Amino acid sequence: MIKPVLLIRSAGNESDEGALAKLGIDSLIDPYIEIKVSNDRAEAENLLTLLSSSQLPIWLIATSVNALKFWSQIVGEERLRQVIASRSDLQFAAVGSTTAATLREFGAAKIFIPSEATGKSLAESLVSAFPKAHVLIPGGNLAMRTLPAILLSGGWRVSTGVVYMTSTVETDPKSVQLVLDKEVSAILFRSPSAVRALTHFVPKPKVALVCAGTTTANALLEQGLSVAALCPGPSSEVVASTIYSLIFPER
Repeated sequence: MIKPVLLIRSAGNESDEGALAKLGIDSLIDPYIEIKVSNDRAEAENLLTLLSSSQLPIWLIATSVNALKFWSQIVGEERLRQVIASRSDLQFAAVGSTTAATLREFGAAKIFIPSEATGKSLAESLVSAFPKAHVLIPGGNLAMRTLPAILLSGGWRVSTGVVYMTSTVETDPKSVQLVLDKEVSAILFRSPSAVRALTHFVPKPKVALVCAGTTTANALLEQGLSVAALCPGPSSEVVASTIYSLIFPER
C-alpha cells in the first residue's frame, strides 16, 4: 500500500488532494503554516491610493493568490474593483497562471506571465521587454525581495505593501510523528515558508521532498536537504503528475 502524500500549506490543499486522488494517490492535509490578514491597514490603503493616483504608467503585480485576497479584505473588494476599473492604463502581471486567475477575478483581461513561475523571471522579463513604470506589489511579511530588487535596479519605481502575515503554527502538527516514522511517501512544498515550517518541527525529514517551484527548491537546499522532485509547473495537475512519476518510476 502506498503511503499518503503530506500537504502542508495553510489553505488550498484540496486542489492538490483532488489531483492526486485522480491518479490513485492518497494524501494527508495538515497545515504547518498559517496565514492571516495584516492588522495594519496603512500599507494596504497606501497601495490603493497609489493605484488610483499615480501619474506614471502603472502595473499591478500579483505574486500569490493570498496577495489579492487579503488586500481586498482590508480595503474592501468593491473599492478595489472600482479603482482597478478606473485605470484604463493599468497593466497586470502575475508570477504564474494560478495567480493570474485571481487577477482576472478583479477585472484583469490581459496579464503578463513569465516563462518560468518565479519572481526573478518575472522581474527580468518586465525590465527587458517593457518601458519603465510604477509597480505595485501587495504581499506578505515574508515576501522575497528578488522581484522588487531587480525592478528597482532596472530603474522602475516600486511600491510594496504587507497585506498578510505568514507564520509557523504554534503547536506540533499531528503528522509530525508520521514524518519521523516515515509513514508518508512524500511531502509537497509550495513556498519557502512551508520549508521553514516543516524543518522547524522535523529538521531532517527522511522522506521524499517535492517542490512546486525553484525558489522553494532553493530553500530546501539551503537547509541542507535534497529535492526528490521539482515540478515543472505549479498547477495541481502538474504537481500530481510529478509525484506520480516519483512514486511509480516504472510506470
